[in-house]
Amino acid sequence: MHTKMQTTRVMVFIATLVFTRAAAWGSRGSFLARPGEADQMILVELEKLLGIGHRGATQPRMERLMELLGPTFSALPKNEHGSVGTAAARYALNRLFVQEHGWFVNGLQAANGTWSEDAPMDAMGGRVDDRARRLLEGPLAAEGFDLRELALFAAAIENAIHGETASVVRDIYQMLGKSIEDALLSFNETASVIDAYMASYILGTNPADMTQDELMNAIEELHPTWKETQHFLREVQREVLDQHEDSISFDRVATVAEEAAARFGQWQSRECMAMKAQLVQMEDKPGSGRVRLGDFYHGALHGGKWQFSETTEYLRQLGTLDETDASAPRVIIPNYINSPSNCLASSSFYAVCCIDECGELLQRLERSIGSSHASHLEIIAAFKSLPPPSSAIPGDDWKLSDGLVRRLEEVATFHGGAFVPLYGRLFAQWLHHAYPRECPFPHLSGTTQPRRPDDYELQTEQESTASEEEMMRHMEEARARRSKDLDDNNPEDGLCSSMWTMQEELVLPQAHPRAKRMKASTLRSAFRIVAMVVAVSSLLLALQTVFRPAWIAQKEEWI
Repeated sequence: MHTKMQTTRVMVFIATLVFTRAAAWGSRGSFLARPGEADQMILVELEKLLGIGHRGATQPRMERLMELLGPTFSALPKNEHGSVGTAAARYALNRLFVQEHGWFVNGLQAANGTWSEDAPMDAMGGRVDDRARRLLEGPLAAEGFDLRELALFAAAIENAIHGETASVVRDIYQMLGKSIEDALLSFNETASVIDAYMASYILGTNPADMTQDELMNAIEELHPTWKETQHFLREVQREVLDQHEDSISFDRVATVAEEAAARFGQWQSRECMAMKAQLVQMEDKPGSGRVRLGDFYHGALHGGKWQFSETTEYLRQLGTLDETDASAPRVIIPNYINSPSNCLASSSFYAVCCIDECGELLQRLERSIGSSHASHLEIIAAFKSLPPPSSAIPGDDWKLSDGLVRRLEEVATFHGGAFVPLYGRLFAQWLHHAYPRECPFPHLSGTTQPRRPDDYELQTEQESTASEEEMMRHMEEARARRSKDLDDNNPEDGLCSSMWTMQEELVLPQAHPRAKRMKASTLRSAFRIVAMVVAVSSLLLALQTVFRPAWIAQKEEWI
């Protein structure tokens, strides 16, 4: 029931967002509310949605989200209203959740390497009917999203996720035979609930399907760092709860669970960095950001690094292989670290994955440049404020090599000579060569198909884990080629590999040109708002599917 109410509130909020935007459009034709009043209407509705005192007041939460989104929003291309289009909004929201929480929210990522112009709420489910889509892509997407609206949408997504968390905690109470309304838990009892929540979170299981003993036995067997995770959970619990609080209500327990989920991605990124360090120890050549496939498998068979065991074909589809020399494939370190094979199935809304180190570098450039494009000289100047790559020699005065400067000039020439687009494949490719251990190599769209191991196996009917025979074969081939490779495969000065193609794919192919603004009369403004009523009616029906995960529906059937 709680989740159903939460879903309804999210639907009401998005409807309010659309209605108040319609009011703002009308205001530009001197009809209905002024834009500032429309924003205030949205904020009031959000306060009702979140509840004052729930994880802090609404305004500080909005300010936090706007601050996090600010550098990317400022740099993205704008239309004449100072707003970003729907593809840019989707891109910015995805960056926000990945960098802040390690959350890869379902539907926010690029599809086949491209960022859709569909409205973000449609991207989260893809089930809005054609009539609603036409209206949303017309009136709503025409003027785009300002920074405040992006933050509002991010808050709505967060709130839907919190509602799902509370539902899981409710299931755990039921599993433990505790009353949600009446039970007041001690600190230790709360710890048991939070442990069970995090175990189901990491394993991607429904606690209603297991007993407490089964759940805890499974997490201890399948998650090697569970003891460290419990220490993390106690830290969160102590920070959220009052020091002497020992009669803890359901709402307070749910708040601890929400905070643990919000922080878990940043905390577990330490495991990602440990994995990166292991790969760097096996690096093919110092600073190349690559590991011979044979050495990769040697780590699995003889180095105790059991996770380095994906099949060659699965690694290829993940986009983690450098096959410029097909007879001696290499694993690209940042592509592997950030691949879905290292994600956790934590929620029906999202998966927790390794936080992309390159995202922080790009955000620093956004702060420095403040635009979606810059001359190669401006980029070189901005690079002076960035930290050196981990491949740089400690103590050296690191700077861009002549080869990297030439390649950046080549990208500028490709685009007419004046500017380099920051949100394009060529610049991402250049970043990879500047930071070979931090920034993934951007494959051309359609050439890879990253999927989680279970999805890969289900869809291809092939194993994602290599057999010992396959690993041994690659190890033997690598030994046979090692002496020859000492003289081969010497890329241009400053480049980490021969992987370089002058094929561009822009995140935002157009600077969000909007449809011609109608010189609407008051009657036409009113007509557009009536049209929005029709759109919202269709949208609300669609959002019932978007914001209600399938397993929650199953849970309601059990109840």
